[in-house]
Amino acid sequence: MKTIFMILVLVAGSATAQSKFETAIFKGKDLLKAADTQEAYTACANYFERIARKETGEWLPLYYQSLSLTLNGAEETDTDTKEKVLNDALVLVQQAKKLDKNSEVVALEGFVQMMRLTVDPATRGQTLAPTIYALFGEAMAMDAENPRAQLLMGQMEFGTARFFGSGFEKACGYIQSAYDIFGGTPDEPTILPTWGMKMAEASLAYCNQ
Repeated sequence: MKTIFMILVLVAGSATAQSKFETAIFKGKDLLKAADTQEAYTACANYFERIARKETGEWLPLYYQSLSLTLNGAEETDTDTKEKVLNDALVLVQQAKKLDKNSEVVALEGFVQMMRLTVDPATRGQTLAPTIYALFGEAMAMDAENPRAQLLMGQMEFGTARFFGSGFEKACGYIQSAYDIFGGTPDEPTILPTWGMKMAEASLAYCNQ
């Protein structure tokens, strides 16, 4: 009887710890969803960093910290600062990939690299573009129903088309696919990544002009 009691205590303790982790992630996701300034993105990154320090075996805090820095870097106008923020984001997402190599992490790594490419497209395009395409392709191969992988591939195709002065048909195909997947995804609370719908809507509106 004592043994059974101890097992129940351990199980209850584990459930409570997981619940606290999920609660923390949900709060962070809400903060990130509401963020629309560099200061807010920095605050989100700091928030997820605190979780990552406690939950060293979890990939999600590192993922969201990296995403926060990437969105921050996308808004940065100073080249040196942008480079540093995005390099930090890259380190974090690669750490997350060591814990759990999944479609979301691989897609985010491609996103970080895509933002790094924008620092100096003329110089970095030849070396970074193949890496970015490979990462998005791998993410889609791992999970064909990951809308963020489709969306980000579409964004990359947009950039390539603009650079070479070609059409946007291929880019818009990926964007439409991402939008359709978003629309068919159940709207249920989850600590897993769910971002991207607004970006897909904005990109699709551009495609439909």
